[in-house]
Parts: sequence; C-alpha cells; structure tokens
Amino acid sequence: MNNIHLKPTQKFITFSKYNLVVHQDAQKALLIWHQFRPRIASINMASLDDYYRPPLRLVNDKNETYYFFNEFRRFDEILIEEMNSRQPCLVAAESLRDIKRLAWSEVVELAFSRGINHPEFLKALSSSAPKSIICELMNIERLTVDNYCRFAGISQSAYEYQQCKLANDEVMLGLPKNLNWMDASYGAH
Repeated sequence: MNNIHLKPTQKFITFSKYNLVVHQDAQKALLIWHQFRPRIASINMASLDDYYRPPLRLVNDKNETYYFFNEFRRFDEILIEEMNSRQPCLVAAESLRDIKRLAWSEVVELAFSRGINHPEFLKALSSSAPKSIICELMNIERLTVDNYCRFAGISQSAYEYQQCKLANDEVMLGLPKNLNWMDASYGAH
C-alpha cells in the first residue's frame, strides 16, 4: 500500500462492501468512535448531485481496494444508505502518521459531544489510543483526568460525579450474589 504518488488523484467511486475497508491503523479509532458516537439523525446526502457532495479522503492498493481512515459518520451513511451513489474522492499516497492523526481526531472530537460518559471515554482512550497522538491532538503533555477535563471543557467535579454515578448505577443494576433472601420471603407462605 505504500504508493509513490505525491499528488492526490480525484475520482468518483461507487463503493461496495468489497472495495471499501477501514484502514488497519484506524480500526481501533473506529471501534471507539462507534462505542461513544452520539446517536443523532443525519442529513440525507444521497439526494445531492455527485459534484456537490464533500470529497472523501482515501488511500488504495494495487487491487483497487480503498481504505478510509476518517469521516467515520460519513462512511457509515455511505455503507448504510448510499452504496449505489458515486462519491467524490481524493485518493492520496499513504502517510501512516497522518492517517493515525486523522482517525484519532474523529474520536477526540467526541469529548465535546452532549451526553458522553467522560470517565468511560477517557478510560477507552487511555487503554486503546496512542498516547503521543492523543496528547498532540489535545495539546497536552500527559493524558490525565485534569488535562482531559480542561480539554473537554468540563469541571473535574462533573467528571467525578459522572464517575460515581456510573459506579452506583452498576451496583444497583445487578442482583445480589446471595439469593437467600428469596427463600426467606417465600418460605413463610
């Protein structure tokens, strides 16, 4: 997949499940994006003329397989609703560093989404994302709760409240491990 073309080529492509694949360096980012993405209605782009749709960035290999690495929401829409529509694309030489940065920037933007569970999101970033890229995108030196809260624009007390609420909700959802209380309440009748 390491092409030597320095200029991106512009073309219209009709995608199928066989010629459109997530780039391997963007797979973890896509998984986290799917886990935390806000559920909102999307704009129907299928009715737009081919020339007016926003161009998509891709890289390809010799077999004409196209790899996407950002614009996750847009590719979701294409794969679900617009498989028969031609899409304007910029097909460029592969730059692994840029691919990783663009993929993780899609994920980092979720920190500003309404209703996101910040403690779970930070935990997912800490465990799966490349720390150097995340810190670069957030313009911080280390990925800490304090730095994350400043980046996301939330107070640390709101973060801690969400963390405690999540822990309490998890405890209340499960049944007690000892089910002796069932025998005691039904045995008397």
